[in-house]
Parts: sequence; C-alpha cells; structure tokens
Amino acid sequence: RTSFSWGIPVPGDEKHVIYVWLDALSNYITALGWGSGDPARYEKFWPANLHLVGKEITRFHCVYWPAFLLAAGLPLPESIHAHGWLLFEESKMSKSRGNIVRSETILDTFGGLKPDLPKAEQDRFGADVLRYFLLREIVFGQDGSFSFDALVQRYNADLANGYGNLVSRTLAMISKRGGQIPKPTVAAYDPVFTSEDVISYSRIRAIVAEVQSSFDSLNFSTGLAAISSLIALIDGYISRYTPWKLVDSSDPDDQHKANTILYTAAEGIRVVTALLYPVMPYSAARVWEQLGLGDIRGASFQNLEHWGDLPPGTRLGKVTPLFPRADKEVIARMNEIEQKNAASAPAPDPAPGAKESAVKPEGHPSKLRSVIDGLAVALSESTNETATVLAFENALRETLGGKITVPPVDQEPAIGLGKPNAPAPPPAAPAAGAAIPDDKISIDDFLKVELRVAQVKVAERVPKADKLLRLEVDLGNETRQILAGIAESYTPESLIGRKVVIVANLAPRKLRGLESNGMIVAASTADGKAVLAGFLEDVEVGAKLK
Repeated sequence: RTSFSWGIPVPGDEKHVIYVWLDALSNYITALGWGSGDPARYEKFWPANLHLVGKEITRFHCVYWPAFLLAAGLPLPESIHAHGWLLFEESKMSKSRGNIVRSETILDTFGGLKPDLPKAEQDRFGADVLRYFLLREIVFGQDGSFSFDALVQRYNADLANGYGNLVSRTLAMISKRGGQIPKPTVAAYDPVFTSEDVISYSRIRAIVAEVQSSFDSLNFSTGLAAISSLIALIDGYISRYTPWKLVDSSDPDDQHKANTILYTAAEGIRVVTALLYPVMPYSAARVWEQLGLGDIRGASFQNLEHWGDLPPGTRLGKVTPLFPRADKEVIARMNEIEQKNAASAPAPDPAPGAKESAVKPEGHPSKLRSVIDGLAVALSESTNETATVLAFENALRETLGGKITVPPVDQEPAIGLGKPNAPAPPPAAPAAGAAIPDDKISIDDFLKVELRVAQVKVAERVPKADKLLRLEVDLGNETRQILAGIAESYTPESLIGRKVVIVANLAPRKLRGLESNGMIVAASTADGKAVLAGFLEDVEVGAKLK
C-alpha cells in the first residue's frame, strides 16, 4: 500500500509498505513448520485439499495467496470454497448494529432441555442442534437468514418429531420384546412388506449415495434433506406395517413379521445415524450406544449402502429420550438472553467522522449514542440512504419511547445526520380507522403475505392419506417441508424439479403427525383438480413475488 507509511517498506520501492495479508496468508504454512527446521507437519498436511473462507475475502485467497505460493514455488490448495454471510432476520450481523446472536445463548437454552446432563454435555447437545440447523437450513456458500423461530421450528420438525421420534418408537418396541435386535425371518423386500411408495433397498442405496455425493461437494443442505427423506421412508414403513399390533400376537407368522419390521427399522436407524455423525457427533454417538454398537468413534462407515450390517442379537444400550420438544418458551428465553446481552454491552466506538449528537434527552444518553453510532456505520455501508435513515428513525423512536419528533428525511434533521436532498419516504399507510370495504384488504395486509419461488426436491405420498403429498422444496437459502393436498392431481415423480409458488411466512401446522411449513399456491378447476401456479419465463429459486 502507498496510502500510509507505517509497515515494512518494500525493498527497492520505499513508497510501498508490505500488505498485511502477506503475513496473514503465510501463517497457513508457517504454522505447519514451513521454513523451520522441522517441516514434518507441512509435508504431511500441505497442500490443503480444501480452504474454507468467507466470501468477502475471496480476493485475498483466490488471487494474492496463489500468487504468493507460485512465486515461492510452492503447491496451491486443491480447492477454495467461500461461504456466505449469516443474516439475523434478513440483516447482516454486526457488532456496531447490535444484531448479533451469541452461540452461548443457544447452547445454554437447548442444553437446558436436558437438565440431568453435565454442563459440558449440554453444550455439546446444543452445538449439535445449532450445527444441524445451519447446515440444513442454509445452502452452503449462499447468504442465509437466522432466527430463533426458524431454529426451534427446524429442531422440532426434523429432530424431535423426525429422527428422535423414529429412534424412540423403534427401540421402545425392541425393548419390550427383550431388548435385543431381532433376527429378520422374512426378507424385507418380500411382497408382503413391500410397496413402491414405502421402502426398498434400491431407494435406500440411492439416498445414501446422494448424501455422500452432496457432502463431498459441500452441498450440506441437500444431503441433510436426503437424510430427512430416509427418516420419513422408515417412519412410513413402520406406520404401514404397524409392528405394535404384531408384537403381542400369539401367531408365529405375526412374530416373524414383527421381527423383520423392527430389524429393518433398527438397521435404517443405524444408516441414518452414521450419515448424521459428521453433523451431529454428540447425538449420533448417543444413538449408536442405544443401538448397542458401543463407541461410534471406532466404527467404519465405508459400506453404508450395504444393507444388513446390524448384527441380530445385539443387546440395546440404555434407551433415553434424545430430543425433548422445544416450546415457545425456548424462543422467548433466547430473545430474553440476547436482549440482556445487548443492554449490558458497551457502546461501540463511533465510526470515523461521525458527529457528536446535539440531542441528548435526559435519561437516554447511552442508548441514543449507540443508535446514532450505528447509523453512522450503516450510512457508510448502505446503498440506500433513505431506507437506512427510515430504519434509524424507527430505532430512535423506540429508544426514546416516542417522546421526540424526528423530521422527515427530505429535511435536515436536528442531529445533523440527514441528507438535505434525500428523497421523500414512501406515502404513509391509510390512517387507522380508515374505511375499507368488507370484501377488500388493505395493502398492508397484502404485504404481510410472503410469496416465493421454490423448487421441489423431494415428493412422496403420505401413508394413509389419499390427498396429501409430502414435499421438500428449495427456497435458495433453505429447504422446507410442506404438505400439499394435491395427490389426486399430481404424481410425486412429476413434481421433482418443478418450480412452484409458496406462501413462505405461513405459521407451521401439523397434518398426519408431520409439520408443514408453508403452502403451495394452486388454482382449483371446475372438476376439483388442483393446478399449480407457475411461470412462462425462468425465475430463480427463492425469488419473491411482488
């Protein structure tokens, strides 16, 4: 750089000083012993087969770092992958804005669902939950939105009601019959047990291959969605053949069938648990122990597509609940903790050039200082000054309890932070109490509905429900499970890859024991058939309808 003089002068060109990133990037190899008397670790670990970096520093890792290495005659990393930003309720997290979420908040709250565990194990459980949510909900490499509501919703749908419920119901039935993995006496692919929409070894092998391929390509959300489909497959198998009705029967044939059903379910849990282990190491290890398989760290996962590696006769370990359901109090608790953290945090240093406020209402100096400092930083980063100032106005009103009047943005605010020529704000909404015809809604009501483009990744029938399909749809930065009553109009296979319109901010509801997080938009024809909304032109996944 030439814009300042501190630093190490470049030999032969004293106007330049060495850029800090030269030192920082070389740490990757100097930490391994490169250039020292003991290069053993460098020779073992370099070149890295993968560099994971934040997207805002790709220039340094994809241009400067390879240039430095090439100049030194050293091998390059085999691949570099940049991940996106984690947004908190659609805004980039920033200490200056105060909209950050501390991992401790999540660990403490979810760990509190297991009060009998030591604190270290509670933290490991909470870390599993957080890691699963981030990798399942957000397409790795893209920006993704985080919220406590979404975290709890995903936890309940996938872990408490999905994986945890499957393990609990299966192992409870095996425990009731002596606590040993039963020996299947009828092939699980026998016609008495098989239906195209229930279970088959070929489908299981295909899912395992999809998960492994997705993880290898860092497409974690797709891989975890495939694992969810395997859990649903096994759950559907159990629900279809109702082993709880067979275990108490005196008919030997019923006992043989029960043995096969329970073995198939337990073997499916073994495969699911092995696939989840990289993402949820603590929880997967507990399930492995409950299956009677000992320490998961010594297990081999080389041939997961091979069915039947769970030894019959294996005695189960201690069966305990895995994922207690999280209620609304969990969300409230996390919000409360973060609000206390924000209130006790010291105000950030003002951005360079930020002016001191001329307004210091009594009783609010520190809060006002924080809001104004946040605005200064936001204005320096923003591409839409009007929206930023409007957001500041709302924050200021909240901070001061509505006790002062802030001038509109087309005037110079008294605190000296506005722009004289800034455009006027959008027209105000109709005044409260304004007459709206009974058969009409206001624009505010309409704007509350979030319509988005989604692509169907998984589609399958819901057992014992003629009209319902279970869909998993990609929204670009997350994957959702949605139940849709369109089974009489569309076959599951015809929907795979199709782009649809969904209501994305609909409150979740349960149907047939499954949670639906959204609604597919469709027309209803005169004969009662559903016709999905679509587009003539190609529209990117996740796009919002306006």
